[in-house]
Amino acid sequence: MRAAVAAVSVARPRRPVARGAHLGRGLMAAVLLGALALSLAPGLYMVCLSFMDNPQLFAGRIVPVPPHPENYPRAWIASNIGQLYWNSIYVSTVSMVVTVAISALAGYGLGRIRFAGRGVVYGIVLIGLTIPLQIALIPLFINLRALGLINTRLALIGPYTAFGLAFGIYVMKGFFQELPRELEEAARLDGAGEFRIFAQVMLPLTRPALATVAIFLFLLNWNEFLFALTFITEGGMRTLPTGIYALLSSEFYGNYPILAASLVLFSVPVLVLYFVFQQQFIEGLTAGALKH
Repeated sequence: MRAAVAAVSVARPRRPVARGAHLGRGLMAAVLLGALALSLAPGLYMVCLSFMDNPQLFAGRIVPVPPHPENYPRAWIASNIGQLYWNSIYVSTVSMVVTVAISALAGYGLGRIRFAGRGVVYGIVLIGLTIPLQIALIPLFINLRALGLINTRLALIGPYTAFGLAFGIYVMKGFFQELPRELEEAARLDGAGEFRIFAQVMLPLTRPALATVAIFLFLLNWNEFLFALTFITEGGMRTLPTGIYALLSSEFYGNYPILAASLVLFSVPVLVLYFVFQQQFIEGLTAGALKH
């Protein structure tokens, strides 16, 4: 009898704890749902706005009734968005590939190879993370004009690659440094050289980090506006951000639904890229926290 009473007395305090846990989970779910709603609201409104016309917009409507899907072909033709897509994809992809390749090589050297001055070199890389784009704008413009590269894709590929190297090397160096030494030593015993160890043993293990760096740099290049506005003035060489900005001074000035349709078209490749590679991107962000 006493044992039963003791068991009941011990079990009673657990109920408030369980209720508190459920209350905490419910509160956390409510906060996360609220944050999700706040994050999705601007994008959803932009999509709704892209199906309106100006009278519906100025009437304060949120839902486009009736919808105007003709805004999308008008936006496509008005901004020549097909050419803008090609320019942005070309510049962003080439600079991203070059940056990832150099970052992987430099990250392997700084993370796995011991040499004199390694700390100094890595310190210079870290300093590169602190340099804002605005400081280099005028010197870059002067140099690019002297080289005759203004209004060419190289005017964007070069600076995008240079400014992305610091971040790429920082991430890859940390990832290479965490890989076990036993893999490298086993490959050396098999007679593998340094480059073979890098390409066939170490590099395949860094796929999450490579995906993270690639996606981050592609999005950074895709959304970049200042360099593209300064170094590219010809309409046929513009990228998407500056091409859509040019609509503000065109016949569609003040036509906000057309601008919203252009922004939706601008966002589609980014969303597709993230949903395709989201698993690798999340693995790359969490890999450093899960390694011991």
